[in-house]
Amino acid sequence: MDEFYYSVNIDAERKLCLAPLTERRLAMAGQEITDATGYFLYEQHGEGEFARVEILAHVMTDEAVGRLRSQFNMA
Repeated sequence: MDEFYYSVNIDAERKLCLAPLTERRLAMAGQEITDATGYFLYEQHGEGEFARVEILAHVMTDEAVGRLRSQFNMA
């Protein structure tokens, strides 16, 4: 699975993202993830060092990534 980053703005403060989790994003989530492989669907609130990440789903296949990307019109 190649690593890509897809996102779409929800509003001025939030965006929906579909991407592998970096160490920084994982720290922003404040959740313990035992398996950080694959892609994650997450909502990012804010920007910079005060941003917060809420993980919504763990996506394991390229097909699922493509379908979610299409469903949410992510670029």
